[in-house]
Amino acid sequence: MKNVIIFQDFIREKTYGHSWYQDELFKYFRAQIDNSLRLGWLPADIVVCTNLNFSYKDVTVLKLEDICQYNKYFNKQYGIAEILVKEHISEPFWFHDFDDWQLTPFTFPEFEGDIGMCKYIDFTQWNTGSIFVKPSSRYFWELVVDFMKINEDHPSLLQVGDENIFNLIYNQYPELKDTITELDTTYNVGVTQFDLRYQRATKPVKIGAFKPASKGCEVFRAAGLVPEELITIFKEHELI
Repeated sequence: MKNVIIFQDFIREKTYGHSWYQDELFKYFRAQIDNSLRLGWLPADIVVCTNLNFSYKDVTVLKLEDICQYNKYFNKQYGIAEILVKEHISEPFWFHDFDDWQLTPFTFPEFEGDIGMCKYIDFTQWNTGSIFVKPSSRYFWELVVDFMKINEDHPSLLQVGDENIFNLIYNQYPELKDTITELDTTYNVGVTQFDLRYQRATKPVKIGAFKPASKGCEVFRAAGLVPEELITIFKEHELI
C-alpha cells in the first residue's frame, strides 16, 4: 500500500476556498510525512504528487502532467486518474487530503468494489478527503476527469468543490453503484457531524480530518484522539 497526497499549484485564476501559500503547504507536507514515518511507513511508500519544488526525507515525489487549471480542488481526481493511467503506482493506495491525519496504524481495508470511501452529511454524500484506491478503479477516475474537462467552460464549476461533482456523477450513473464501497467511519472522522461519525467509528479511530490550528483540532483533542507525538509534530512545523 502507498500513502498518497496530491496538490497541484493553482494556475489560471482564483476560485473559492483557502488560498494556500507555498510555505504553508510545505509545513503540512512535512508534518504529514513525519507523522507517517512515526507510524511505520517507509519513505518510498509515501508519495507526494505536486508541481511545486518539494523534497523531504527521501519520500517519493511525482511530478504529474495533467493539471486542472480552472479549479484547484479537482486536481485530486486528475491526479488519481493520471497515477493509474500511467501506472505510477501499480498497487492499492490510500489517497488523503493533507489535513487528513493518520492517528493509529492500519492496513489497506478489505472491501468489495474498486474504491473504498466514507460518507458524511447525514451519511448521504461521499467524502473525498480519504479514499482507498484499487488499480482496477482506473475507468471510474477517467470518467470523472473526462466529465470535468468536457464541462470546463460551465461557470458553476469554478465555484464548487470536487465532492459536488463526484457525488453528481455517482448519482447519475447507476452502473457505477458497485464501484464504491462504504467504509467504516474510522477511516475518515471529520469535524462536520463529528459526534455522529465518531460514535459510528470502530475504535481506535484511524484517520481524523482537521486543521491543527482550528477549533476542530480541539474537538479531536478533547475526545482523546490526537496522540501527543502528533501534537509535537504540529509544533515542530509551526502548525499550532
